[in-house]
Amino acid sequence: MLLRTENISKQFNGIYALKDINFEIRPGEIHGLVGENGAGKSTFIKILTGVHRADEGKILWEDQPVVIHTPSDSRKTGINVIHQDHVLIPSFNGIENVYLGSEYPVKNGKVDWKAMYDAVEAKAKELRMDLDLQKTADELTPPQKTCLEIIRAMMHECRLLILDEPTASLTEKETEILFAIIEKLKKQGTSILYVTHRMEEIFRLSDRVTIFKNGELSGVVNTAEIDKDGLIGLMTDQWKSEKIKRESTQGEVLLEAEHIASKDGVVKSGNIQAHAGEILGIYGLGGSGRTELLETIYGYRPIKDGTVKIGGKQMTSLSPQNSIRNGMVLISEDRRGKAMIGSLSIKENILLSCIDRYSRHGVLDHKKEGTDAQEKADALQIKMAGINQRAIELSGGNQQKVVFAKAMMTNPLIYLCDEPTQAVDVKTRAEIHKLLRKKADEGSAVVYVSSDLKEILEVADRILIMSGGCTKEILENQDLSSNDVLACCYRE
Repeated sequence: MLLRTENISKQFNGIYALKDINFEIRPGEIHGLVGENGAGKSTFIKILTGVHRADEGKILWEDQPVVIHTPSDSRKTGINVIHQDHVLIPSFNGIENVYLGSEYPVKNGKVDWKAMYDAVEAKAKELRMDLDLQKTADELTPPQKTCLEIIRAMMHECRLLILDEPTASLTEKETEILFAIIEKLKKQGTSILYVTHRMEEIFRLSDRVTIFKNGELSGVVNTAEIDKDGLIGLMTDQWKSEKIKRESTQGEVLLEAEHIASKDGVVKSGNIQAHAGEILGIYGLGGSGRTELLETIYGYRPIKDGTVKIGGKQMTSLSPQNSIRNGMVLISEDRRGKAMIGSLSIKENILLSCIDRYSRHGVLDHKKEGTDAQEKADALQIKMAGINQRAIELSGGNQQKVVFAKAMMTNPLIYLCDEPTQAVDVKTRAEIHKLLRKKADEGSAVVYVSSDLKEILEVADRILIMSGGCTKEILENQDLSSNDVLACCYRE
């Protein structure tokens, strides 16, 4: 056996992300790894590559225990990883990017660029990859970037190559190029751990599949001996929605987005109709484009094609400023990076989107600012020392309440919520659900993105499925099970 793990466990804040994982991969094997969002796949990869340390258990390499505490330890062992997002420096050429993290050869006290070029070119020819190594990473196509990272991985003695969602940003033609490369590596004896949400790729490439569920090992199967429904069954708890049936209060269409495509190509075809009085859930697996769709509609991410209408009025220019003016707000997944400024006070953060409202002849009305901000903070029960406390000093849940307070200051009709309960406690999560339901009942439209399938089944009235950058079917959330939703995500 090339690699084996015994009882690997990892906790974060007292909660198991992985528990008692026993995994093995054989020499020259393509081994699939699948599981729902949050099943523990990324944590497992990070342990194998030295980003995280396991709390319990051990890793064996060719039946001998090894210590992997850093990425360098992992590479020296013979393990390399290629992430979904390319780890390349855009302005560096192919040679420079291949040598990232490696020692440059030196001749007569100077960097030996010729030796570097010859070494990289020789490896590219060995792998039968035709690349212009003088081009910068910025000039390469997505599959060429993947090829460059494979060359970098194979420059060292790479016995196990981990590919994490490698086709997420590739076209069908580019995907075929990658598959041909993977088959070549397999013939050379390299083991591949292939992590993906795309079932068709698992069945096409892998010899065996390991399934994670809720941080635990759910099963290991020979790919030829199982079908898609069988895999999905091993991935899910078959959890059923316990959502209380409500009388339909669906009103007019407040948000209509048609044929949305982002300039970066992540969103290929997004279509949304969100009605007054409803919470429209959007669910998709990792890399499906959920976040990017909301950001494109909001105007944060540049749009390539498509139209957005708010209350029947077509938006001629998409930008956060115009969205707010027309009654639409975005609760971003990246709370600290995009939704608040930690060094500012709670009051200043709450007023960020409407500060002009308090200015008269260039002078701010500080008294009214304080009164209004305090009113919103009290309404959301933000636990704080005072309205002038720095936002960064609050707990995660209370920071998220500040973000909601800021959004509510503009009296929006449409709430675009991207993972709004991420990293908050159970009580705050319930309060956010209650708040959004109240807003929907008052006539707003809520678009709710979550990677937590149970949460989507709990809060959404309808669920829009997203896969591969495209929106698919809409499911009415009555008596839906997690299997029903996942089956739609994996439908080709």
